[in-house]
Amino acid sequence: MKKTKILLALVIPALLISCSKDPELPYDLDGTLHTFAVSVTKSTKYDLLLDAGSTGGDYYVKLEVPQNMGDYSSYFKEAQLLCVYTPDSGAIKSAIAVEGITTLPAEVKIDMPALCNKLGITAPEIGDKMQFTVNIIHKDGTLVPGWTPTMGFNYRGPSFFKIADGSKFNYSATFSAAAPINEAHFAGGNTIKCTESVGDGLYEASYGADVTRMASSEIPAEIYGTDFTADDIIGLIISFDWYGWGYQEKMKMYINKKDYSVIIPDQVVGQTDENFYYYSIYPYIGDFYFSNANAELNTQTSIVSVTMNAAWRIAIGELSFGSDNYEFDFGTVL
Repeated sequence: MKKTKILLALVIPALLISCSKDPELPYDLDGTLHTFAVSVTKSTKYDLLLDAGSTGGDYYVKLEVPQNMGDYSSYFKEAQLLCVYTPDSGAIKSAIAVEGITTLPAEVKIDMPALCNKLGITAPEIGDKMQFTVNIIHKDGTLVPGWTPTMGFNYRGPSFFKIADGSKFNYSATFSAAAPINEAHFAGGNTIKCTESVGDGLYEASYGADVTRMASSEIPAEIYGTDFTADDIIGLIISFDWYGWGYQEKMKMYINKKDYSVIIPDQVVGQTDENFYYYSIYPYIGDFYFSNANAELNTQTSIVSVTMNAAWRIAIGELSFGSDNYEFDFGTVL
């Protein structure tokens, strides 16, 4: 059991009531940087996959500001759409794809020939991917990057931001020059390899995960929406003994066969009952909850990489396990 990474997150609002009203805070609010996040998604009306070996195709992304970002227009000057290009082999490169975006929300066209020229490539090839995120420029000239080689993607960790329509915040939109998906790897009825990790070598464990394939009729309408159908979605139930506690957690994962995107909704994955004891003589009844997942499929390896939050919710509060990384290797059958 990974005792070192468990953080108690019981919320006690009474302790916070007077703090926000104190006129003499121990830090200068006027000197802090006020900024905001921008969610980036692919526009499904256009091409969803990169055309390997070509700069053809129509590619658009939608930029939206999550709720509760305040009056960002008072300091916002413009946004830049930044492309982070990861080749199948070689170094990561970045380039500004579009500049001068002054109105949000916006739908932005990507000029693929011009972008490839900036990146110094002829065209994307199989295994390459382009991830688009947003740089924000303030009226005073301050630039808040969406990505840097040192920090990676801004807002990369699981986020609680939501868009006005209730959809999830996306720190980037990914277009892949992907190999065709090997659907046989996702047929279900087998046990695959799952690897969980946290930090730089602080913790890692691998274990088996049983996979069940859903019928099309079991795919919720909110997963495929108006742009796709249930037959476009691979619905999976992944069962594994998370933390080795003896409880089989059941997590639902959905893979879009049209653009190879992966959706893992916020969900209860298991319950603890009166037989469950956690560092105590008293049993705890509650549920395990996965949320704020970001997931990506590598069609060449059939590995789904996931970053998400996990928590144990019981009557007295919530025990947070923070953000974990997972690899579900559908190509490795145990």
